[in-house]
Amino acid sequence: MPGLENRNDTEAPDRSREFLSRGEVARLFGVSPSTVTRWARSGLVASVRTPGGHYRFRAQDALRAVQTAERGKESTS
Repeated sequence: MPGLENRNDTEAPDRSREFLSRGEVARLFGVSPSTVTRWARSGLVASVRTPGGHYRFRAQDALRAVQTAERGKESTS
């Protein structure tokens, strides 16, 4: 995938890309890819399916959700 070469797991995804893989979303939230799949199947997170059946997530939505989750953690501490 373009923009993912020489990446380590702690780097943020390339903001110029429109969609993220479930693995990238999992790293953003600190959960397993299977958890992200469960979220997508239950409708908790919006996703699209590729012709090959893979889940993809809008980068803008995922990054916004992470920021919201981080703000929620700060307000409860």
